Amino acid sequence: MANITTHPLLWWNPNMRLMAGICLLLVSFFSAAESLSVKVTADFVNLYSGPGRGYPITQVVLKGEQLELQQRRTDWVQVSFKQQQLWLARQDLSKVVSLDNEYFQISDDKRAELLEQRWQLGLMFGDFNGNSYYQLNTQYAFSHYVQTELAIGQAQGEQANNQILELSVLLSPFPQWRLSPYFAIGGGMIRINPRTILVQSTERNNALASTELGLRFYLTRQFILRGGYRHSVIMTDSDDNKETDTWKLGFSVFF
Repeated sequence: MANITTHPLLWWNPNMRLMAGICLLLVSFFSAAESLSVKVTADFVNLYSGPGRGYPITQVVLKGEQLELQQRRTDWVQVSFKQQQLWLARQDLSKVVSLDNEYFQISDDKRAELLEQRWQLGLMFGDFNGNSYYQLNTQYAFSHYVQTELAIGQAQGEQANNQILELSVLLSPFPQWRLSPYFAIGGGMIRINPRTILVQSTERNNALASTELGLRFYLTRQFILRGGYRHSVIMTDSDDNKETDTWKLGFSVFF
């Protein structure tokens, strides 16, 4: 069968800016969608100006004509036709074939469709060593079982504000389950900005390494609920490294 695949924080030192630059480069590399040439087998298919029935039909592709499938957004596929970027309804994939005459398999199983989505954007809230915590994260799936995640978080407490940037690898042994466990390991940097006026209470930047256990629960269509526990070790200049515990809950959107 043919297939298509379908906050800002300021970087406070050169190492953080370098890490962010590398991550953005990876994001740009993997976000480049691969197009697929197909031809129409039905009498015609309609192309819309946007991903929805409320948009006007701007082109009609006749039997035997070709177009390029580019990327998928829920029930719509972005296509290139006559140098225009238009949208094809998902169910109309049954009316086209690849240039090798392979048909598309269309499933109404939304969870199965989510497994084919590569990108994920999430927002989480929780507790970081007794302080309120929030996190913005983005994920890219190399496969159903392995994902990489870039997370930016901030914890606000009475004694200090903590800003965290981490890059992790997530392993999901049972991605097909509605309630799916995962394990993550990663590392990054933490910026500790004391709010007290004590002597030697200076701003500090430290490396950290983390492990995380969590659960994902499929809600509906593009959304999942996610909760996790993360244990981190902060590498300090002294021999006494510090350990932190983070509990978090939030949601993610696939695209």
